[in-house]
Amino acid sequence: MVYGFSPCGARGEVVRVEVDVRRGLPGMDIVGLPSNEVRESRERVRIALRNSGFSYPGDRILVSLSPAEIPKTGAGFDLPIALALLAETGQISLPDEVLATGEISLQGRCITVRGTLSAVLAAGERRIGAVVVPSPALEALRGIGSVAGEIFSVASLQDLSSEGLRRVDPPAAGKGAQPSPVGMDDIRGQPLLKRAAALGAAGFHNLLFFGPPGSAKTMTARRIPSLLPPLSPVASMEVARIYSMRGLEEERPFQAPPLRIPHHGASLEGLLGGGRFCLPGEASLSHRGVLVLDEATEFRPQVLQALREPVESRSVTISRAGRIEVFPAAFQLVMTSNLCPCGQLGRNQGRCMCSLQEISRYWRRIGSALLDRVDLRVRTDYEGSARAAPGQGELRLRVQAAIERQRARFSRSSVRFCRENPRNGLVPPEGAEELFPLSGELQSCLQDSMRRLELSDRAASSVRAVARTIADLEDRDPVTAGDLQEALSLRASGADRLLGREVV
Repeated sequence: MVYGFSPCGARGEVVRVEVDVRRGLPGMDIVGLPSNEVRESRERVRIALRNSGFSYPGDRILVSLSPAEIPKTGAGFDLPIALALLAETGQISLPDEVLATGEISLQGRCITVRGTLSAVLAAGERRIGAVVVPSPALEALRGIGSVAGEIFSVASLQDLSSEGLRRVDPPAAGKGAQPSPVGMDDIRGQPLLKRAAALGAAGFHNLLFFGPPGSAKTMTARRIPSLLPPLSPVASMEVARIYSMRGLEEERPFQAPPLRIPHHGASLEGLLGGGRFCLPGEASLSHRGVLVLDEATEFRPQVLQALREPVESRSVTISRAGRIEVFPAAFQLVMTSNLCPCGQLGRNQGRCMCSLQEISRYWRRIGSALLDRVDLRVRTDYEGSARAAPGQGELRLRVQAAIERQRARFSRSSVRFCRENPRNGLVPPEGAEELFPLSGELQSCLQDSMRRLELSDRAASSVRAVARTIADLEDRDPVTAGDLQEALSLRASGADRLLGREVV
């Protein structure tokens, strides 16, 4: 049995490719909801087989792609259709079960297609014993290990006729995570920004940096992944599968957490996923890493508001044509913004000409619902560059030590979600009170602050989680009053006045 792979949705679909050759008018029919590029395979396969020295049957050929109700997309069906046809006519021999994916040129050369790594992983999940991929696709399988059965590579159909299937081993992944080319040492001073970045990285908390242009907002946001530990092999393969579905194998991060910085003109489908083939978007490409929305107030409001559910549920659910796809999207959201549309507000020598109404419309793009899901809000300035601040090495060690404390604590938890996601910022609001307990005095302080600052229950849970992260970063077990006060100050930090009562 020959299988193909349709790179559609979150994980793709394994498709059975059956070929029947019978007497009748010469031609090939493909059934099973094939897309246009799949229908075109009949011409590519016919010419490629003849140019490669094989005989093409002068009979009626029926190619059935099943399950029939699943749409079949992509040019990767060329190779499985060709192999199934050659096996049916007795020109080659194949293993009992084999999955193949790849496009074929008119000269018979095999070409890599989108979703090759996902296809190999899917073959392993279905316990298909053999996988055939184009030779150029081996680099995309780097570090895949033995998750599937035997892997065979084919450079061209001519080689298939002369040498048969050639078993290969994918290249091994490099040892250890490559050091980030950028780090916090590139930023002069800014102790508050670096402190907030370390807290966000340690607890996987969402951040908002706002201030005048040139106050290190974007520089800090881009360097947060440099503080994170390398991905585990399971998480790395999970991220690699998402990149493979988008055809971004060359951009695939191996052990480094992904960093995505979409342009502010990104569409809703580009950010969350969807489109014609229901593919993952930037939110899923930043899974296990950081999603930076630089100049967040320049994004379209409907795009920003659509992030509310993924930020909380850590997944993106898309319904298309009767199918529901769930994409993983456990990312750390980091937003940056100027204080006003012209960018002069907050500058000592600047002169802002924006009216209160313009500033109000500018900040309403983010909206209070999304802002309520942001744990840390930090206003930046130029004066911070003159103050001393810890370096990259010290911050990274403290962040990784805090993460280890969380991992050890959550490993003892009875909640499965916490064991699989051992980070304070990933705990849902309903579990914060149980997992981040406070003493009676601190509980009363939090209740008073909720009334005074008009905090929602979600915001109170966020404050609990940030206070716990502060204690973890300082290598302390109990949460102190200072930790809670710092968490509350980072929750407000001037943003409550700018985004709430005075302007909006």
